[in-house]
Amino acid sequence: MRTRDPQAMDSASNAYAKRSHGHAGLSFLTTLAFLLSLLSLGVSGFLAYRFLNLQQAFSGIDSVLNQNPALTTSPSTEPAIQPTQPLPQTSGSTSGQAGQITQPAIDQKAQVEIVAVNRIQNPNTKLRDFVNIQFRVRRVAPKTDAISYDQGVIFPGSTTARNPTTGETYPAVDRINRATSNISVSELNPNATADAYVWIQIPEGTTAIDILIPKTQAFKNVPISG
Repeated sequence: MRTRDPQAMDSASNAYAKRSHGHAGLSFLTTLAFLLSLLSLGVSGFLAYRFLNLQQAFSGIDSVLNQNPALTTSPSTEPAIQPTQPLPQTSGSTSGQAGQITQPAIDQKAQVEIVAVNRIQNPNTKLRDFVNIQFRVRRVAPKTDAISYDQGVIFPGSTTARNPTTGETYPAVDRINRATSNISVSELNPNATADAYVWIQIPEGTTAIDILIPKTQAFKNVPISG
């Protein structure tokens, strides 16, 4: 009886094992590649779905805005202020003159000009009993004239108005939030200007006021526009 060579049997077993291992590794890689392909297809499909949804959403927004152009501007929390209506210019600069819009300030070292006095809506009551006073401060003194800060600072929030008929006075509505911050004339160059404004609550029936700006000659009988 013929017997098999043990070494030949071991060689055959090793060869079979290698072939089996090779087939198993190839099968695993094939399966992994297939799963990755499915995952890629799934992600691509999801992204395409989201893109289509976004396109539809933007199309809807565009359609609404086209039908309602007013929606394209954001609403303002501040009450609408009418366009500035400059006061009529007057000749000369005589202090105390009725309707005068330019007066000397800080011992003749500066000049204040009333730019506009407009009646606006009260944001709390919707009444038109607020007045927006806009003015411009100009340094007229040369640079060689020393002006200390205490002497040269103007506080717009300390401006008051006065009824020329009854003498009743009206302070600023809110000197912090409804008025310009302090103006230092000492820091301005000669002929340079700084603009300011202040809100004052004045009864609707009042059509003209005296304007009292700190360190400035009084403005008499200034008409209120609007």
